[in-house]
Amino acid sequence: MKKFLLFAAVLLTLAGCKKESEEPVTPAAPDKISVSPASREVGGEGGTATTKVTSSGDWTLGTADGKSYGWVTSDKVSGKNGETVTFTVDPNTEAELTAEFVFTCGKAAASFTIVSTPAEVRTPVLEVTSEDPVEVDYAAGEFTVELSVTDVDDVADLEAAVDGSWVTFNGPAEAGSVAGTARMNFSYSANDSSDPREAEITVSYPNADPVTVTVSQKGKPVETIEITSETEVEVEYTEGTLQVNLEVSSGISVSEVKASVSQTWLKFIGTDFGAPGTAVMNFSYEANPTSVAREAVITVQYDNMDYGSVTVAQKGDPNAGGEEPGGDYLITKAAYMKAHCAGVAEWKTPEAGNLGTTFTVEMLLKHDKEFEYTSSWNGNGIGTMFGLERRFLLRHGDNQSNYQEWELVYVLNAKEDNGDHIESKVKSSMNIPADEWVHIAAVLDGENKTVTIYQNGQSVGSAAMDPDIRPVDLTETYPGYEGEQKFYLGRSYANNRDFCGLMSEVRVWNRALSAAEINAENHFYTVDPNSKGLVAYWKMNEGEGYIIKDHTANGNDLTGEVYSGNTWSDGMEWQDVRLP
Repeated sequence: MKKFLLFAAVLLTLAGCKKESEEPVTPAAPDKISVSPASREVGGEGGTATTKVTSSGDWTLGTADGKSYGWVTSDKVSGKNGETVTFTVDPNTEAELTAEFVFTCGKAAASFTIVSTPAEVRTPVLEVTSEDPVEVDYAAGEFTVELSVTDVDDVADLEAAVDGSWVTFNGPAEAGSVAGTARMNFSYSANDSSDPREAEITVSYPNADPVTVTVSQKGKPVETIEITSETEVEVEYTEGTLQVNLEVSSGISVSEVKASVSQTWLKFIGTDFGAPGTAVMNFSYEANPTSVAREAVITVQYDNMDYGSVTVAQKGDPNAGGEEPGGDYLITKAAYMKAHCAGVAEWKTPEAGNLGTTFTVEMLLKHDKEFEYTSSWNGNGIGTMFGLERRFLLRHGDNQSNYQEWELVYVLNAKEDNGDHIESKVKSSMNIPADEWVHIAAVLDGENKTVTIYQNGQSVGSAAMDPDIRPVDLTETYPGYEGEQKFYLGRSYANNRDFCGLMSEVRVWNRALSAAEINAENHFYTVDPNSKGLVAYWKMNEGEGYIIKDHTANGNDLTGEVYSGNTWSDGMEWQDVRLP
């Protein structure tokens, strides 16, 4: 019995000695330190050499061999991350001297070498000439840092160290458009936090003092709306309803979430609460009475801001015949431009209008039956189809002996004595017909230096492009006769230079279309809004209202205007047509 009790006591003692489990220990982050630049040369006249220290903590400065140098001194022997150290170098009239310094942070070290030579040394100079600090939005994007550089042999050797992992140098650097300049491109990731953040870029070059640029990024807006349902929806030709699902932040007033709809057959009903953090937008659509499919765009809006869009494609009625209203016709509405014009009130995507010297403009036109020099309205034989006065125009009537002759007009960089740019013209060998639909196109090919105009797919005029051509930018404005000169359809120079007739299918491409492309099947009457190089597409088939939609993703809609009582006001006249 005694033996049994003794054995139990031993077991209890061993159990009490069991080692408790230990919490895992996170290893400390490794020490880091670097300097930029890592070496400098100073000429015999002496001077200063600087380097910037990037470290994970406090640092100290010493020498590699433990000795001191009487010809060079530093302004700091210790410091913190991001500090710049300046070394003063005495004049040198003897042999080349070398000093090796070591910056230490914990167990990490970085060396810095200074060479003093009696020979003359070119010292490169860097200077930031672009905006500093650079301010960017919370979404991902890109920006460019521009520099003035002196005694830099190759800008590709410029280096950039970024204090912040969300900014990336897209090297190498490139020479700027002006001698002695350089461009460095950077990209940045989206900021998913509502707090703003900063990063510092240090640009360096061998033997040059580094320069810094601060990048400041906004925080993500607290109020956010994201479309969570499909952004491309197809519905049947019969009437019905559809919903757009949203994810909304807590600060959003759901009842105030609205929708802008590009076509009247699709109507916004209202926005309702969904599950927590979500909302549902409700729409109804009418039956499509034609055999031709149609499309509308929903833009989600809140507090005067856009939060994405949904494209709704409705099938055509397979039972609709050609004799039904609009049945089997690609175009059933067109804008009547006599005493009317249409321009961009505000360029949502201005880069789409910056065309340069390579682009194509095309449209469908139907002039009234009469071509008169003096009519009840315009009092002038010139009729403007497209463009901007003294920049780029498609017009007819400049030839007073033949008002049906049309022409392309572009300008040169050179100017006349009165300050106007000198015009260059390509005239059509075929007239615009009266009371008949016609397709016209103008193709400028800056690569092959040619200008060609087409009528119904046939070349009716061509010329070599003047080497002094002024690049075309439709967004340009300038003071002129009877008000500001800007881009319009159906108006230029003066109020009375309208186009007396119908207009449809106006398109602008940022490339030179070939004759085969212009003559492709049904190209006169419709193209895919997502076609390569199509930067503006005004179908002009709304049939109501005065806003003319740009069917490309650029969204540069036109605002129609009507001239009455010697003033312009919002308005547009629509007529029923059947094309082709």
